[in-house]
Amino acid sequence: MRNVLLLKTKTTPSDPYENLLKKENIKHHFIPLLTHKHLPEKCINLFKADIDSIDYLIITSQRAVEALEQSILPSLDEVVINKILNKPIFTVGPATAEFLKRIGFNDIKGGNDAGNGSILSDLIMAESEEKYKTNKKGIFLVGEIRKDVIPRKLIPNGYNLEEIEVYTTKSMDNIIERFNEKMNLINYKEGEVPYVVFFSPQGTEDIIKTDFTRATIISIGPTTKEYLENNNIKVNGVCKKPNADSLLELLNNL
Repeated sequence: MRNVLLLKTKTTPSDPYENLLKKENIKHHFIPLLTHKHLPEKCINLFKADIDSIDYLIITSQRAVEALEQSILPSLDEVVINKILNKPIFTVGPATAEFLKRIGFNDIKGGNDAGNGSILSDLIMAESEEKYKTNKKGIFLVGEIRKDVIPRKLIPNGYNLEEIEVYTTKSMDNIIERFNEKMNLINYKEGEVPYVVFFSPQGTEDIIKTDFTRATIISIGPTTKEYLENNNIKVNGVCKKPNADSLLELLNNL
């Protein structure tokens, strides 16, 4: 019997992982690791002053989408909001694409076709040789902690891309205590096996010191897999894509 521990905050108003695991009657628990604070001011001022000069947007984090929806768009007038929602927006993964669709974006690119920032960068460059290049201006909404894959690929190839921080992240308190509490609920006598799903290295510094010999370890992607293996943790499976369907497929094949 599987008991899945998801090392992430449950997204609202709906979490695709919860929806699918519930549908499949798979026992699961969310263990939040991170807390986020929105930093909307710079982005609000940019959109108010220069929205007509922005040709496209990039957003790869659901937290950045939440900052956009909850703190940035409500501070703008309807004219500016409509202009933003009609800009081409590039994103990673189906879940983030779905959030953008729900907000009202009309020209979403990437999503299912881009599983990580490197693939998304290639997609942007392949979209059109000059469409998003030369004098075209792109805005990348990011968190305080992020990878530089997209800027490192695009900027040297002639893309005018500006990163705007819209949220900051820090680890929550009592992570290891809350993790151990959930692990202690696993009933080995009844055949329950803990499946621990790592979504990111962030916030796992204490968790990775756990003895995982009786657990099945799943990584949501190759970067997190590398992090775990560098910390001497055996990874039993890596999701093909960072989404709920791929996780379920992997759970059914382990």
